[in-house]
This record gives sequence, C-alpha cells and structure tokens, in this order.
Amino acid sequence: EVALAALPPQLRELSSLQLQRKALRLQKSLGLQPLTGKTAHPNAASAARLEAGTAQAKVLSPEQSEVLAQIATQSGPFLLFGATGSGKTEVYLQAVEQLLAQEPQAQALVMVPEINLTPQLEARFVGRFAPQWGPQSVVSLHSGMTPAQRLSAWLAAHQGGARILLGTRMAVFASLPGLRLIVVDEEHDPSYKQQDGIRYNARDLAIYRGLEQKIPILLTSATPSSETWSKVKQEKITLLELNKKAKEGASIAKVNLIDLAKEKKLKKIDEHGITEKLHIAIEKTWKNNKQTLIYINRRGYAPILYCKGCAWKSNCDRCSAWMVVHKNNKNVLQKVLQCHHCGLTMKAPNACPTCGNQDLDTVGMGTQKIEEYLEEKYPQIKIIRVDSDVAKSKNSSEELFAEIHSGVPAIIIGTQMITKGHDFQNIETIIVLDVDKSLYSQDFRAVEKIFSQLVQVAGRAGRTKSIETPNIYIQTEFTNHPMFSALENDNYDPFLTHIIDERKQLKLPPFTYQALIVAESISEQKNIEILRDLKEYLQNKKNNRIDVSDPYPRVLQRQSNKDRHQILIEALERTELQATLEKALDYIETHKKNTRSIRLTIDRDPIQF
Repeated sequence: EVALAALPPQLRELSSLQLQRKALRLQKSLGLQPLTGKTAHPNAASAARLEAGTAQAKVLSPEQSEVLAQIATQSGPFLLFGATGSGKTEVYLQAVEQLLAQEPQAQALVMVPEINLTPQLEARFVGRFAPQWGPQSVVSLHSGMTPAQRLSAWLAAHQGGARILLGTRMAVFASLPGLRLIVVDEEHDPSYKQQDGIRYNARDLAIYRGLEQKIPILLTSATPSSETWSKVKQEKITLLELNKKAKEGASIAKVNLIDLAKEKKLKKIDEHGITEKLHIAIEKTWKNNKQTLIYINRRGYAPILYCKGCAWKSNCDRCSAWMVVHKNNKNVLQKVLQCHHCGLTMKAPNACPTCGNQDLDTVGMGTQKIEEYLEEKYPQIKIIRVDSDVAKSKNSSEELFAEIHSGVPAIIIGTQMITKGHDFQNIETIIVLDVDKSLYSQDFRAVEKIFSQLVQVAGRAGRTKSIETPNIYIQTEFTNHPMFSALENDNYDPFLTHIIDERKQLKLPPFTYQALIVAESISEQKNIEILRDLKEYLQNKKNNRIDVSDPYPRVLQRQSNKDRHQILIEALERTELQATLEKALDYIETHKKNTRSIRLTIDRDPIQF
C-alpha cells in the first residue's frame, strides 16, 4: 500500500514492455547516459556551468553568503529561519546551483506545501537552471498534474535526467538515484500532513530520508513549527538565521491593532464589521496608486443562511456542519448552498423550509460578500478576489496573480492561498478580518497556526523601496494577546519559546507523542462500543506511561452520513506509542470479521481532531 502511494498511477497500468519502451524514448529525448549511482567529481564542463550560473544568480548579502557557506560545509539538518523577504529562497536556489555544478549526476528535491505555489516556483527554477542544464532539468510532481504528466516527471527523475524535482508532499517518495540535497520550504505548513489513505508528514519523512542517505536537509520558515523549534533548542537541528530584508529598500509592515470593542462603542464600524480606520486606509492607499490586500480565511458569501422568523439555519443533511452560502458566478442574483466537508451543493431556498418565511438573511462574511460590498462602496477601485472558487484551474490562478503582479491599483481580497511565497511589488496596506475565532480554539495548535498566517500575510507588503510605509491593520477584541505583541515587536524567538514552554507544562507535543484511533460508520453506538473494547484491551496491556482516553466525537462528528468517534493515545516515548499501536493493530486484525461495517483508522501525530 505504501509502495503504491509512492508510484505514479499510470505506472500500474503499463506492461513491462510498454514501460521499457516509454523509458527508452524518454532517455533518448533527454540524451541520458546510464546512471552509475556514484558521486562524480567536478570537471571542466561542470566548472564552466557553475561560472555561467553564478553570473545569473543574484549577489548575496554577507549574511546570506555566510548561511550558504554553512550549508556547504556542515552536515545539518538545518533550519533556515528568517522574516518574509529576507532572501531564504535565493539562498537555497544557490545551494542547489552549487550542488548541480559540482556533481554532474546530483539531484535536488525541493518541496512546497501548496499546489498553487508550484507553477510560479517552477517558472523561477526553469528560468534559472534551464539555460545551463536543459529544458528537462526541472520537473514538478503534484496532484494537479494528469497521470501522463506525473509518469513522465517521475521517470525523468528516476532516470536522472531531471536534476531538480519540485513537488508537494507526494514528492517525498520520488525515485531520485542521485539525490544530494532536500529542501522543505515553509516547513511549518500543515499541508505536509497527509490526511487520507496512508497518513504521513512529508516534512518528517524528508528529514528521515536525508539522515538515512546522509545528505543535507534544509527546512525553511519565517514561523517554524513548535516541533522544529524544540529540536533547534535541543541542538538536533542547526539554526541558520537571516535577520535582514534581502531587497534594498524593502521594509517590514507596521502592525496596527484596532480594538473592535472600542470601535463598536464609538459606533465607528459599519454594518459589515469594517471599521472607519480601515476605510480611511483603503482610500489613502488607492490615492497613492498602491494595492490593499484584505485577508479573510473564509471563502464563499457567508457561513450561514438563517430565517428571521423561526431561526432555521442552513445545516448540511449529511454532515454536522453548516452549508456555506455561495454566489453563483454564472448568475449573480442566484445563491447556492455548499457543504465544504462533503461537497453537497443545492440551490439556496427563497423561503424558509421550516416555516415558509421569505425573510432570510446571512450570518458572517466570506470573500464573495466582502467583494460585493466593496464593489458597491468603491466603484472607482478595481476589486480582485483570489480564492479557490475563482482559481480552480492553473490558467485562471496564473491570470489572477499576473494581474496583481502588474501593480494595478486595486483592492485584493484573498484567503490563505494568497499569503505564501508571492513576491507582490505594489502592496502597501494589508487588512486582516475575523482573526479572533482562531485565538481561543480547542485546537492547541490554533495560535501557532494563526501566528504563522499573520506573519506570512504581513510579508506581502513593503517588498520594494517604492513603498515607504507599509501597514498591516488587524481588527480584534483581544489586543493584549501575547501573539499580537510578538507581531508588533518582531519578537518571534521569545514567542515560539513561550509556546514550547507552555506545551512542556501541559504535556503536549512535542513533549508527548499522540495517536488517534478513529471509528467511522453509520452507527454511533457501534463506534463507541468498538472503541471502548479497544481501550479496555490496550489498558490491560499498557504500562503507566501510556494514556488512553474514553471514546469521544470528532470535532466534525458526522461527515457524508457517517458518524465519527475516536480515542486519543498519549505516550512519553515514541517506542511506547508504537508498541501500543501494534497491539491495536493486532486487536483490529483479530476482530475484523465483526467490524466490517466500521472503518477504523490510526492517525499517528495527528493535526486534526
């Protein structure tokens, strides 16, 4: 099962003869020589390519040069830690460049968290490396590719023709016989955790693969995960820091906290929850011919449709969740209801299904509602919305980003997909809406996640000297929260260390090891019974250093008409957790005849509960 996850799907459909022919055709088109598997020594040709590549590379700052030297001379693993815009990407680009020039058969694996980042990064890599190493030297691997494209990319990497493989989490399994360097960009991102099928964290697998093959592994982040930061403090990972902006004239956005409670009291807030200060900032930015980015991590029109008469709400019939209101892009007057968990979509009712009342309203705001409001409020300003609804295809997303990169004065409304990796040149003002819902969550990683998102979105402003005073405005009722203090004062190290200390006191990861065993079926009672029996079995076998919870519902208890309950297992040592999970597997195997109607899943190191 793991092997199949590591191979492109089309590989399973070809006969041995078909595969051999395809591989030979690819080998001829790439002009490949058979791989020896040995590290080659630099020669005159590779030295010439190094010289040509260096001419194209940007001149590094002394700080960047020192970091690059450490990567070349030390074993790692490394964490490249620096603010957005500090030049982390250029450092690992030059690390890859040096590697390819020194070893003719060397390969590098560069991993990114999101598919939408791959095309722009691929264009940057191709522009940088294709002139020296050929058009086939850079290939991508991600789930947005067709089966034929994935097979060609996989074979190019497997045969050594592709010198650089760019990919999302699936790329960690790629066959790279000449692998000499692994880069995990934005290592903190939860997208590296696979949530279906074979569950794994690609960042952790990349580290393991690097250590096993004794090659450098470079993690990069402006907001490292607590797990990685803990290993830095334990000196298991070497810290490399970039403290200065790489571009001349670039500046860090000033953090402006807006006290929502105070603004409501003074009645300086409109019916859509946008304060007067934000409107002033939008107008000023437009007059400066600059761009405003409004960040709200909620797509759609509104989270809930409700009836003013009987309080009916748009709940999903198949999930324990609300159906989100969306504008139908083909007919702006018509709205649809969509469940973001099971995908169920239906036309929004004109009258309440319960009482027949036609006075229906929406609760909250998503990107579509903000877009509609601002188009009416500011008809003279161009509005650009960027979310997964409008950027469904590669071409549409590239067109949107190209329009933003053109620098046209505009208001850009975006979700999390706009906050990572984009080097926008004309954003002067950033506005963050609806941040408070993430500050006090049952997810112990919630503050860490929102902190990372805010640092990333703040980094989109002030990336050129043409913007003298970049600003980020954050509306919140909790202005005294320590996370905002860390943002205001640029004190990331103390804040991350505070999170680590808090986790240690509460015996949470990375100071304990966790696993979930999830039962999923149409029967809530059967789920609870099997999990209770499993808990009793594990308790009879356990030692005092293992804790097993009682069965309890998932945060989203029902999804696609299936009820979901779980037990949480916690251990102080990884080996103890693993031994307990092996016993759980024994129990599941023994009882599988009686539990065929129940799907049991083990999720080690969970990030969703």
